[in-house]
Amino acid sequence: MEEDIDPAYLRRLETAFRSIKPKHQRLILMRRVDGLSYAEIAERLGTSVEQVERRMAQAILALDRAMDEGRRPWWRFW
Repeated sequence: MEEDIDPAYLRRLETAFRSIKPKHQRLILMRRVDGLSYAEIAERLGTSVEQVERRMAQAILALDRAMDEGRRPWWRFW
């Protein structure tokens, strides 16, 4: 599957990932690279699953906004 991914897209993703806060990077890595569940992440961070869910939503939103690089229409900035 990785062979099908556009190299330019991967560079944009890497640049966007590096631009988000380290705490967001850490959550994304724990979930996607380490394969941890939200419960396992919560246990490691000493917090609740609900808090992990909120933080993950913030991390995904931050990454999404960084990927857009300012090309997002004004009405999507809510």
